[in-house]
Formats: sequence, structure tokens, C-alpha cells
Amino acid sequence: MNPMESDLGVYVVSGVFALVVFAVAMAVLVTRTAVDLTPGTVAMFSVGFLLFVGVYFTAMAIYRGIDSREEVR
Repeated sequence: MNPMESDLGVYVVSGVFALVVFAVAMAVLVTRTAVDLTPGTVAMFSVGFLLFVGVYFTAMAIYRGIDSREEVR
């Protein structure tokens, strides 16, 4: 089964893509801007990102719950 053929696969790929974008954005922030990366700044960005990714985990859990209750034909 191709992971991109299921909703769960799309959620996983989207979450990985979001993680890559966050890592690249943090690297650009460190190397290309004058923003001071204090522990508070890093914590703020990280908490915001974790809340954002939490939506994917919630969606996967809901999807699995709905999928397990549906009748397979």
C-alpha cells in the first residue's frame, strides 16, 4: 500500500515536511538575521511549532478512531 494513498500517510508526510521547514527556518534565522536567539526566543518558536504539529497528531488519532469504527466491506 502506498502511504500517499491514505489520509494517514498524507498527515505523516505533511508533519515531516513541517518539521523540515521549521529546521530550515531556524537555520536561516540563526545565520542570516540579527535576531538574538535567547533561550526564551527558541522556547517560544519551539512551543509554537509543537502546538502546530500537535494538530497532526490529533488528526491522526481521530482518523484512526473513525477508521477503526467503520465497517470494512
